[in-house]
Amino acid sequence: MIHFIIGPKGSGKTKKVIEMANRAIEETKGNVVFIDGDYRKITGLKYQVRFINAREFDLKDLNVLYGFLCGIIAGDYDIERVYVDGIIEDLGGDIKSIEEFVTDVKKLSDKFNIQFVITMSGTPESVPVFLKEYMLEEECIA
Repeated sequence: MIHFIIGPKGSGKTKKVIEMANRAIEETKGNVVFIDGDYRKITGLKYQVRFINAREFDLKDLNVLYGFLCGIIAGDYDIERVYVDGIIEDLGGDIKSIEEFVTDVKKLSDKFNIQFVITMSGTPESVPVFLKEYMLEEECIA
């Protein structure tokens, strides 16, 4: 399962995803991973959440991020939830590359039964059609 949290910069997406990751520690038996682009958010996470600073790995684009996710999963088959905050825009590109990334992550999610929650800047109205199915109304930040 994949969920996208979409909202303008400064709308509370990061706060929401941190709360979700912290809550996941109580709700799941497996491991929880939080991937971000800097260390500022680490203080808001419970120590049980595995924090990864993606910038340390010099990810170039969404294909590399997908490979990175595969490597994380290959190294820990107990992962149940992965939260990706604030790096899609940095690696993004065109709509086609984002759509291919989502398709690939969906396959990972289905194959390994992992829930992915990904934040993205934008407005619900600007979301491409292929992303709408992954957004829940309560996850959209106004």
